[in-house]
Amino acid sequence: IPEFDNLYLDMNGIIHQCSHPNDDDVHFRISDDKIFSDIFHYLEVLFRIIKPRKVFFMAVDGVAPRAKMNQQRGRRFRSAKEAEDKIKKAIEKGETLPTEARFDSNCITPGTEFMAKLHEHLKYFVNMKISTDKSWQGVTIYFSGHETPGEGEHKIMEFIRSEKAKPDHDPNTRHCLYGLDADLIMLGLTSHEAHFSLLREEVRFGGKKTQRVCAPEETTFHLLHLSLMREYIDYEFSILKEKITFKYDIERIIDDWILMGFLVGNDFIPHLPHLHINHDALPLLYGTYITILPELGGYINESGHLNLPRFEKYLVKLSDFDREHFSEVFVDLKWFESKVGNKYLNEAAGVAAEEAKSYKEKKKSKGQDSSACWAALDSAEGQAVASEDNLEDETEDDLFETEFRQYKRTYYMTKMGVDVVSDDFLADQAACYVQAIQWILHYYYHGVQSWSWYYPYHYAPFLSDIRNISALKIHFELGKPFKPFEQLLAVLPSASKNLLPTCYQHLMTSEDSPIIEYYPPDFKTDLNGKQQEWEAVVLIPFIDEKRLLEAMETCNHSLKKEERKRNQHSECLMCWYDKDTEFTYSSPWPEKFPDIERCCTRFYLEEPLGSQRVYLGKNAPPSKVVQLGDKDQSNWTKEVQGISEHYLRRKGIVINETSAVVYAQLLTGRKYQISQNGEVHLEKQWSKQVLPFVYQTVVKDIRAFDSRFSSIKTLDDLFPPRSMVFMLGTPYYGCTGEVQDSGDVIAEGRIRVVFSIPCEPNLDPLIQNQHKYSIKYNPGYVLASRLGVSGYLVSRFTGSIFIGRGSRRNPHGDHKANVGLNLKFNKKNEEVPGYTKKVGSEWMYSSAAEQLLAEYLERAPELFSYIAKNSQEDVFYEDDIWPGENENGAEKVQEIVTWLKGHPVSTLSRSSCDLQILDAAIVEKIEEEVEKCKVLTFSNQNY
Repeated sequence: IPEFDNLYLDMNGIIHQCSHPNDDDVHFRISDDKIFSDIFHYLEVLFRIIKPRKVFFMAVDGVAPRAKMNQQRGRRFRSAKEAEDKIKKAIEKGETLPTEARFDSNCITPGTEFMAKLHEHLKYFVNMKISTDKSWQGVTIYFSGHETPGEGEHKIMEFIRSEKAKPDHDPNTRHCLYGLDADLIMLGLTSHEAHFSLLREEVRFGGKKTQRVCAPEETTFHLLHLSLMREYIDYEFSILKEKITFKYDIERIIDDWILMGFLVGNDFIPHLPHLHINHDALPLLYGTYITILPELGGYINESGHLNLPRFEKYLVKLSDFDREHFSEVFVDLKWFESKVGNKYLNEAAGVAAEEAKSYKEKKKSKGQDSSACWAALDSAEGQAVASEDNLEDETEDDLFETEFRQYKRTYYMTKMGVDVVSDDFLADQAACYVQAIQWILHYYYHGVQSWSWYYPYHYAPFLSDIRNISALKIHFELGKPFKPFEQLLAVLPSASKNLLPTCYQHLMTSEDSPIIEYYPPDFKTDLNGKQQEWEAVVLIPFIDEKRLLEAMETCNHSLKKEERKRNQHSECLMCWYDKDTEFTYSSPWPEKFPDIERCCTRFYLEEPLGSQRVYLGKNAPPSKVVQLGDKDQSNWTKEVQGISEHYLRRKGIVINETSAVVYAQLLTGRKYQISQNGEVHLEKQWSKQVLPFVYQTVVKDIRAFDSRFSSIKTLDDLFPPRSMVFMLGTPYYGCTGEVQDSGDVIAEGRIRVVFSIPCEPNLDPLIQNQHKYSIKYNPGYVLASRLGVSGYLVSRFTGSIFIGRGSRRNPHGDHKANVGLNLKFNKKNEEVPGYTKKVGSEWMYSSAAEQLLAEYLERAPELFSYIAKNSQEDVFYEDDIWPGENENGAEKVQEIVTWLKGHPVSTLSRSSCDLQILDAAIVEKIEEEVEKCKVLTFSNQNY
């Protein structure tokens, strides 16, 4: 794994993974403290895998934009319905369910009691790690909780954009973003950062559905380097280099590639009809782009801003797909016609043809021009339906167009419930869809442009109906985010009403509720060409924001003090280690988690939403102007947008309209230069990176005086006798020295220095005798004979052993506990240094492993005995191992799991069997030799 500066976590995937790993198991129950402990452990493992050097950013989903809530609402309604159906089936089968309440995954929504508790426990965890774990103490921790509005991954991207806009941003910063959403690839690419990687668990497609692995140690993680992804995109579209007349820019190609990805649907808009990834939609999108781009004169996505004329040309070319798809249907219809002898294949098609003819006649009598939207329904080539005189001689092309119109008309009437597919309806469909694409682009590139906007349909229009869009004026009202309780009432089904404060619950269930129709107890879903049930469209009504807020207004006065606290937005928390700070941090749950007696954490809260402050103090350093930019430059929009966001969001300053951009290099420091006559002067050093600044924010001709540098005029002033210096040249780089009296050589531009050169440690004796300090490893049969067990048990217990609930004949769900010691990993070819070692194909074990096995054998002899007798089985069951009526197998397994997790061996890191790792005793001997050398030095005179 390469080094990373910043690690970002989209936390909601971890929360879901640790709270309900297997929704198919209706017997599964879990306590809040177990969830919190598992989340803490997962965070520790991810931190240990990546080891960020500078920033660790944890983001939990806050209140989402209205556009996202429609998808959240559908998903939560479906999950509640599925849970209800599974419980009903289990009861019908005669299964006895636990008396404890089932974990409702819908509680993972901002504003619930669960999320408020989790927020406090995550703050506790961060403070605990900063105060007790050295690897966390050199890193700045950001925690954006559920109280901070915005989706987790977009809060992360907002942070990255704000950091990039800073003058001192390092373009070589290495980013790693963890999350389960596929659109993180798109988000990562929008940053155009050179070093950006994605981390996530392995996903296996196809085959039998399996339970998600909860323990991170048993999880295979994949790291996707977006730099490699960029190369693949470049390769995919490299043919354009020879076709386009304008500059080939991979950054702009990537922007257009991101735009094309939106056309197959995402969390904010439905997919275009019949455009599915598993039906080769992506090759179609890319092929069309390669064909049409040479004719566009430029790129479509201009740093998050749609170039509408170019986008329209692309869609017109892409709309050939509509006809090609229908032609496949039309061939079948023609065959059917030959069998039934019907000119129109259905009555509706005949009506469509007659209405089209009537419309043509009216259009001629009124002298009106045909609208672009009707032309889309009429035919792409502008063919007219035959007049009454030659209707009988209608050609096959005319029949095709008639059927094609009716095909699309039926789609709109059945899917969207409209009675008349008018010009205005089609124009509205086109405008809404293009507005949606622009909102998404803004969201991905610049952040939320409107909290209240959403796509108002369950289905998208046909490509061939998105016409006449180049002159559209797209405008968004920023609005403000919902409060947490407002979102809860907007997205939760009535089955999850208990997650809301009591005063709101009747709005979901009472027949007198003014918004009762938004909470249907039953609803339909439509796969709409998709294959997986989770991809289906959930057909529930869209929430009317005004009616929702009016209904809540009458209940708000009944909120308790604690509930009011949950119903507000808060800021992002930034904290870091400070050795001079020490206080006691109280545990949010003292019975489960101890207080932090010596907490060494410093906090900084970013400004609350809505406030503005002009910062003074740390001003930007002077800059050297390199060039001026104007609006004719291709990257103008991107530069101005980034600067405006930086000033507005980070400094609370509105910079208004920009007419000029100054490109400048920042002052990085000063360097002493020595002239031939021995005089010393300071020379300014400028950053190699050229940064943009808007002209109206530049202050010119500032004179600064620094007294530290005013007295140094000569080499003698710069290096006075007995001052300490460091060697920055060879051969003693980094060594300290003391300046001597240099009166006899200073005229030559030289000084005399005595350097202290530390000696190198002599490690040869240690190398020759390292066997004396190395850990001794023995084959498995040696441990077996000493412990009085079989070699099979040694091998089995040092690996993984899974125990399921119930018995083999009557298993209770799919949950299995791993009670193995996990000291070796054959599939991953990994070992635990100090306990196991792989020599060739044979595993060897240390005395520490022997002691651990002996302790295990003493704790659970019946488990060893049962596994020895049933060695042919892969999975064992608690009721088979402890079959007595007075025996509680579940408790036994839990005791073993608790013991294993509490044992120090569970926190040891593992390493590849192919690596040669020094034992701890040898490392200590090396450190001793190094310490000896620190006091032994020799001098090099007159250097």
